Parts: sequence; C-alpha cells; structure tokens
Amino acid sequence: MQYLQENCSKINVRINSVGGNVIDGYGIVSAILNSKVPCNTYIDGLAASIAGVIAVAGKKCYMMDYGTLMMHNASGSDDKEMLNLVNGTICKILSNRTSKSADDITAMMNKETWMTASEALNSGMVDEVITSAKKIKVNKESLQNMALVYNKLINNNPKMEKVFNKLSVKNEDEAIVAIESKETEITSLKEENQALKDKVAEFEAKETALADIAKEKLKSDATLLVENAIKEKKILESEKDEYITNAILNFSFVTNALSKISVVKNATKVFDLKNVSTKKGNEDRSEWTIRDWEKKDEKGLAEMKNESPELYTELFNSFYKKAN
Repeated sequence: MQYLQENCSKINVRINSVGGNVIDGYGIVSAILNSKVPCNTYIDGLAASIAGVIAVAGKKCYMMDYGTLMMHNASGSDDKEMLNLVNGTICKILSNRTSKSADDITAMMNKETWMTASEALNSGMVDEVITSAKKIKVNKESLQNMALVYNKLINNNPKMEKVFNKLSVKNEDEAIVAIESKETEITSLKEENQALKDKVAEFEAKETALADIAKEKLKSDATLLVENAIKEKKILESEKDEYITNAILNFSFVTNALSKISVVKNATKVFDLKNVSTKKGNEDRSEWTIRDWEKKDEKGLAEMKNESPELYTELFNSFYKKAN
C-alpha cells in the first residue's frame, strides 16, 4: 500500500474472500482508511466476515450484481470480554461507513446476515452495484465453495493454480469436491478426537476416584496400626499424629519398626529424699519416717505413694513392721 500510494493516483482493492484473522483484517482496514490516495474496494464475488468489513472501508465500495456480502460476530476465543470488544470495534467501523445505526449493525451481526448486491446497496453497505449480466447460484453452507464458484466468474487468477496444485485437481469443480472431502474428513477427525478426549476424561475421573479411595484406606489402616500400638503400650499417645503421618508415607517401614518395639513401662518418679521440693526450697528429708510424712506432709506422702510406690512401701515397712 505504501508503494502504491507513492506511485499511483488511485488504488483499487478487489475482493473475493471468506474472511480470516480479525487482527490482520484491522491492519488492511487501517491501510485503506489512511491511504493518501483514493482507495476503492470491489466485491468481485464473496466478501464474508472481516473481508466484508475491509470492503466497506473503501472510499467507495463497488459490488458485482452477483456478489454476496456476509457479516457476523467474531469467534474463535473463549474470552467473551475480548470478543465483545472486537465486535464493538467492527460495529463501529460498519456504522461509521454506512447508513445503519450501531444497534442495527449489532442486530445484523448477532444473527449472521447475508446480503445480495441490491440488499447491500439499500442498506448503505456499498456505494454502487456493477451490472454484469451474469447469473450464479451459490450454496451458503461452505464459504470455501462459494469463493471457488465466484472465481469461475472472475478473470483467470494465477493464485488458483497454486490452490489446484495443492489439492491435486485440474479445475474448480474438482477443487470443490476435494475441499468437501477434506471438510468431511476433518469433521470425522474432530468427532474422533472429541470421543478420545471424553474417554481420557472418564479414565482420569475414575483414576482420581480410585486414588482418593486408596488414600482414605491407607489413612484408616495407618490410624488403626498406631492406635493398636498405643493400646499395647509400645508408644505414647502424644506420639500418635507423628506415627500416623509416617505410616501414611511408608506403611511397611512403620509396621516393621513398631513390631520391634517392646512394651513401654510407665516411668516411676524417683523421689530424692535429700532434695524434696517445698515452698521454702529444697529440704533434706532422708531421715524422715513415714510417720513424719503423715504428720508433716500428707499431700507429699500421697504423691509418693502414687508415683513412687516402691519407696512408699519401703518407708511403710521400715516403720510399722519395726513398731510391731
């Protein structure tokens, strides 16, 4: 476009397109609108989707009487906010270049609107319809087929030779058949792909469910193993959570370790009679008899009896049996 502006007094853009990437289309629209020389557009056949927006961007838009113009909302993304922004931009371009209001354009895009040359002229989408005396019947089910059919009415296009070579065909009719075959094949592959995705999702769901069940069973088994060890007095209650965590990580190791632990005996508190703790400090009671304890510190004696029964028995026997 830059080269043409510097070397031509006018630029004509001829269109027969199914559309394509919106961002690329914006670049073309911008180049047309900012051209330093008049840039007119010609709908030689099909102007669909963003190709229609490009066509309407021309200083003057011409349309062959057998042509087709189609507009719809942008698609191809899960980001609804972005799509709304794009659709709003397209609507602004179209409403600025035609006699239609933004609301009218939005309604036409929402329902996907197809227009003949006369309908496009009446709606203000194009400025002039070119009479060709050619009649054509197109099927709107496939934009690619429409573009190929229109190409039969347009002067020989060297680019079509490249298309024919890629499809290994000789003419437009064979190209249409080849494209339809490819489209059928693609549809079939998409269906197969979706079926495989569904199976994978189902398998992953079952795998997750089984893994959750296995985790719950392991946790239950680990808890039971540790609680039995506590009952057997192999470990203390305060160690329960730590042992359960380790058993979940390595059940066989903890099971083996617990099997080698002897029964834990409750530790007996040893009274140091020479350093008995009192409110006044440590006191030497090594010379006290059980009678002295009964008179002076019944609470301390009860504590001794409960926590150091062997010492209590020794004091008791040494006093009372001697007395008898």
